[in-house]
Amino acid sequence: MHVDLLTLRLFVAVVEEQSVAKAAERAHIAASAVSKRIADLEKAVKVQLFRRHRTGLQPTPAGQAFLHHARVLMRDLAQMDTEVGEYARGVRGSLRVFANNSAMVQYLPGDLSRFLSAHPLIRVDLEEAISPDIVRAVADDVAEIGIYGGNVPAPGLTVLPYRQDRLVVVVPAKHPLRKLGSVRLRQVLSYDLVGMQEGSSIDALVAKAAADLGRPVKLRIRTAGFDAIGRMVQAGLGVAIMPQLIAQGYRASLKIAAVGLQEPWAVRRLDLCVRDVASLPPAARLLVDHLTAR
Repeated sequence: MHVDLLTLRLFVAVVEEQSVAKAAERAHIAASAVSKRIADLEKAVKVQLFRRHRTGLQPTPAGQAFLHHARVLMRDLAQMDTEVGEYARGVRGSLRVFANNSAMVQYLPGDLSRFLSAHPLIRVDLEEAISPDIVRAVADDVAEIGIYGGNVPAPGLTVLPYRQDRLVVVVPAKHPLRKLGSVRLRQVLSYDLVGMQEGSSIDALVAKAAADLGRPVKLRIRTAGFDAIGRMVQAGLGVAIMPQLIAQGYRASLKIAAVGLQEPWAVRRLDLCVRDVASLPPAARLLVDHLTAR
C-alpha cells in the first residue's frame, strides 16, 4: 500500500471538517481533487473509510483506526522535520541526561555551563531522578547518560567515575550533636531522622549501615530535595544526612548546623553510566569526556 503525505493530510482534514468541500478549502485545492484522493485511498486500503450522515462525513471504525495511524505518522514526520531543521540552523546534537539531586545541586550547573559555553550548538535535556531510576533509564535507552550514587549497582552498563562528595549530619541550631566535632552513625540513630526519598543512594547507604549495626532507623519524615530536608531539620523534625557542600549552602539561610560523619561510607562516589561509550552519538561522547576529565 502506497499512501503519500498529501493524502494523509487530506484524509485528516476531511475527518476534522466532516466535509470534503471544507477540507478542500482548508488545503486550498479543488474539492474534486480531494474526493479523488479519498476514493483512491479507500481503493488502496480495500475498505470503506467514511459514511455520510446528516451532520456530514463520519469515519467508519476502519477510518478511525486509519486516523490514529495517520496522526502518528504526521506527528513523527513533523518531529523529524523539526530536528533536521535544527541541524540546518547549526544545532549539532541533542542528548538526554538523568542525574540525581546531589549531582544536580553540587556539580552539574558549573560543569554544564562550561560544556555548553564550549559547545553552544549542543542541547542537553536534563532530568532529575533517584539513582536506581537513573540506571534503569540508561539501560532502557531512555537517556544517553546517567549520573548517580556509586553505591547503586549498574549491571551491564559502562560505569565511569564522575565526582566525590562527603556526607555530613545536619541538625537544628540547638541540637545536642552540634557540640560534637564529628559523630558516628550509631549516635545519629538515637534521634529521629528526616530521610531522603526512598530508593535514593543516600537512603540506601544509611539503611545498609544501620542494618550492619543492628539498629533501627527512626524515620520520622521522608521528603525529596535537599531544600525541603533542610527546612524540616530547621523546624525540629529530626536530623538528616546530606552532602557537605549542600549543607554549607544552607547554613547561611537556615538555622541548622553540619556535623562531620565519621564513617568510611561518608565519602561517597558519584558515578556516570552509559550503555557503551563507543556507540554514543558525538554530542554525548563529548559530554562524557568533559564530565569525566577530572
